[in-house]
Amino acid sequence: MENINDYSSVKLDILVAEAIGLDVFYPENHNKLSYFPRTGLPPREWAPTRFWSQGGPLIEKYKMDLNWGWEEMSEWTASIEPNINVQGATVLEAAMRALVCSKLPGYIHAPK
Repeated sequence: MENINDYSSVKLDILVAEAIGLDVFYPENHNKLSYFPRTGLPPREWAPTRFWSQGGPLIEKYKMDLNWGWEEMSEWTASIEPNINVQGATVLEAAMRALVCSKLPGYIHAPK
């Protein structure tokens, strides 16, 4: 099992894409992780750990609960079925960690 806390935001963004079945890539001469939002549109940066326009709809789709200071932690906590509670420095970081733990086998959240 791999601890989701050990990954940078870019690696976490890649894992979120994998969890939801989205193809991501690095365009030539461009160092930002990208995706095609629709056929015929140019690629856009993929960063659901930073962009509410990407992470927000995933929070709603997967019906995550978000709390500050849950069980006396001084971080955000995202809760998702089946009984997964994950912390992060930001709401989006916690939520995307929870999504990965719920959808991809082999990833766990072990608090620091």
